[in-house]
Amino acid sequence: MLIHIVTDNFSTGGGTEHIFQIVKGLPALDFRIFAEAGDGLDKFSGLGNVETCPQGYSPALVLKTKPDLIHIHHLLPLFAFFRNPLARYEMPIIYTAHGLHIHKYEFSPGVLNSLKYKLRFALEKYLFSRAEQIIAVSQADQNFIRTKYKLNHVSYIPNGIDPSCLEEVQSQRGIGNEFQLPAKRILFITVARFNFQKGYDVLIRALALIRDFLKEKNAGFLLVGDGETLPGIKKMSEQLQITDLVRFSGTRTDVYSLMKSADVLILPSRWEGLPIVLLEAGLLKLPVIASDTFGNNELLGEDRGVMFKNENILDLAEKIKRILDGEYKLATQAENLYHFVNSNYSVAKMLTGLQDTYASTIGGKGGNPEN
Repeated sequence: MLIHIVTDNFSTGGGTEHIFQIVKGLPALDFRIFAEAGDGLDKFSGLGNVETCPQGYSPALVLKTKPDLIHIHHLLPLFAFFRNPLARYEMPIIYTAHGLHIHKYEFSPGVLNSLKYKLRFALEKYLFSRAEQIIAVSQADQNFIRTKYKLNHVSYIPNGIDPSCLEEVQSQRGIGNEFQLPAKRILFITVARFNFQKGYDVLIRALALIRDFLKEKNAGFLLVGDGETLPGIKKMSEQLQITDLVRFSGTRTDVYSLMKSADVLILPSRWEGLPIVLLEAGLLKLPVIASDTFGNNELLGEDRGVMFKNENILDLAEKIKRILDGEYKLATQAENLYHFVNSNYSVAKMLTGLQDTYASTIGGKGGNPEN
């Protein structure tokens, strides 16, 4: 069976990691991955069942060799395939929704954003209806697609994670010297792209509210990642006079080691699909504080982490203070999250669901899933 996986780019992040887990975990299948070039391209080298094609994701390129199925992981290539309402394809096309970015317009009031929401709603409903099958990585997204878009061909296959890649992770030696951290500190770490969705502005404003308290407690904040809002967030940290509290690492290849060296993961996202970084934190037994929003609350409910009201800088600041004052049983929460992730989000369970979807979708199109 030949599967063409299509996404926007090969950049390091949760999306690329998800695709890597798929192609690595299904060695009996052959894959070609189409996307724009990025810093995560080398991740796939050495996998005998994978060919990477970093020349883009145009339908003409993807269809140059006929696959049994096309699996799209980003809205841009999905639009490229179905922008023409008359377009028809011989092979089935399925789409995994890694979060629903229509939520972006729920956080910005005004007539213009209301119009953008309606346009995005119409576009996503149309594009999703054209795919043979939609896969949602969270129950919230599955429910949204079914109730709001009135589409029933959506299944729920949550992200999975392979514990073996985290079992031998060691703390980062020299992290204190590299980031000029004090010897005795409490280190919070955030691992996410710098964009509006991830809520770095919410975090920076919350830290500024309790700047003196954080200094007294010897707290530090390491922000790992890159993206379009990074320059603005750096400037905000300077304007709010918290540059002595915050360190920016940029993109890193040793993220697990950095997380292992931290005391708490903090994820201030406005919305998520099902964040892989929270699964990783769970397996590393790293305590978590995150926004109470789509995706996050499916993982952190029932005393598996600390949650603050979404976009509420006062509540985030208060929850950070309570963490530093020892008011939460962080070790217990981390242990609870560890067992929850192990039980419900194994990569094996994800791969089984995905392989079944591939076989049934190809079979439904009259193909032979045994090929």
